[in-house]
Amino acid sequence: MIFSQRTTIFKRLYLSLTSLLVLLSSLMLTSTVNAAEHGEEAATKQLILFLSKMNAMEAKFRQWVEDSKKTTLQDVNGTIWVQRPGKFRWDTNLPYPQSIISDGDLLWIYDVDLEQVTQRKLDKHVGNTPALLLSGDPSKISSSFKVSAYEYEETGEWRFDLLPKAEDALFELLRVHFLKGALRDMYLRDSLGQTTRIEFSDAQINKTIEAKIFNFVPPEGVDVIKEF
Repeated sequence: MIFSQRTTIFKRLYLSLTSLLVLLSSLMLTSTVNAAEHGEEAATKQLILFLSKMNAMEAKFRQWVEDSKKTTLQDVNGTIWVQRPGKFRWDTNLPYPQSIISDGDLLWIYDVDLEQVTQRKLDKHVGNTPALLLSGDPSKISSSFKVSAYEYEETGEWRFDLLPKAEDALFELLRVHFLKGALRDMYLRDSLGQTTRIEFSDAQINKTIEAKIFNFVPPEGVDVIKEF
């Protein structure tokens, strides 16, 4: 009798767990199905709308770089500043301290450990300088990318997939993710399968940024390499 009762209890637990798993699977499937796909025209228009609201931004970031075999090549964090037109600064902390700075015309890459600064003209083609997606002219996106999008109405999420039109672009896919209108992360994949993911946090939108943030003067004693 005791064995029979235990067997009945176990059967009920099994059925309950099975029902729960089926329910969870259904919910996950429903969430996936509810992602609305938008074509190029609608997707481009919505992306321009989101970016147009961001004339300036300061945020923390974490960046992961993986090769095609999912081996982590880099895991760093730092601070980013962007301001239209064309200004940005990307400061990476230890263990790979580096600053990438543009005033809209020139680009400086300062490698602290190497005590070296590389100076060049800013490549204003977004396909080669992804930071310009945030600091450049949003209305010109369609000239550089073919855009598609997925909208998740239940969570307020938008995922945009940008495919460069230029054959010499440095990456084959740029993915931008917004949550309730706020930039959440970016993802890049190059032709060799190497991927870069950047997550943003503590973002301050349209905050006044001091001009000196985008003006770089090489520290004394460092090597300056001019590539123009």
